Amino acid sequence: MSRVRVPKKQYIAQDVDMIRSAAYLDLSGNAVKLLVLMQCHWRMYEPIAYSVTEAQKRVGCCRGLAHQAFRELESHGFIRLVLEGHYYKQLARRWRLTFRQFNDQKPTDEWQTWTPEL
Repeated sequence: MSRVRVPKKQYIAQDVDMIRSAAYLDLSGNAVKLLVLMQCHWRMYEPIAYSVTEAQKRVGCCRGLAHQAFRELESHGFIRLVLEGHYYKQLARRWRLTFRQFNDQKPTDEWQTWTPEL
């Protein structure tokens, strides 16, 4: 009798401290959704290629709100730009998640030091 091999399911685990943080709670719904979608592309040795156009399609918002979601995630310390994109060459910006390992470096967790502007 042969065994049926069930493929492993991928999942995203979130740190509860991060979810309870002031930085995370201050994010808009579009930014939270974008952060989850970006985590689906995370690889330890490769920056995440994610464009405003792709975010606009996947998040389901206009271009301006997608751009704003990227700015929010960056200003709150959840993502950092690794490589600038080029629209005419169809190269998306490359990002790293600050709460995940990247190129054998520990997470920088910049979201922990975020404080709201008064």
